Amino acid sequence: MLTYREAIASDLPAICALGEEVNALHHAAFPQVFAGAGAADRDATHWTRSIGQDDATTFVAEAQGVLVGFVTVGIVVESHSLLQPMRFGRVGSVGITRSHRGRGIGPALMQRAHDWVARRGGVEMRLNVWAFNTHALHVYEELGYDVRSLTLVKPLTDDV
Repeated sequence: MLTYREAIASDLPAICALGEEVNALHHAAFPQVFAGAGAADRDATHWTRSIGQDDATTFVAEAQGVLVGFVTVGIVVESHSLLQPMRFGRVGSVGITRSHRGRGIGPALMQRAHDWVARRGGVEMRLNVWAFNTHALHVYEELGYDVRSLTLVKPLTDDV
């Protein structure tokens, strides 16, 4: 049976481990951008910023008490003079253990993130997805996300 809840500090080691699994996929595609495997607690500070904050949180999925998925989400208040003022949610990371993919955990976690942002006055959700991650892009499109912008990259040296 799957259960969903907001993350707490004691979830940090499991979030770090699953975050490393997500990062390994990104490192395989873009080793010049994403760090390789590191110590188990290397990214603890990064993930801690999204646990139980007023403007950011993490939702987790558990199966028999084991963390099998997470989504990080934060509130952004846009106030740049060239843009319309807006309060929106930004998904930071989504990770589902390989053994639990394809069971609807990602969409269920995303719905919790959507609801959390809406309760805080957010009017839309945003996220970034890397071009190699076509499966994730498809899932996000099924959830109603549309491509709004593209990031283009041109290396200026041979070592990038």
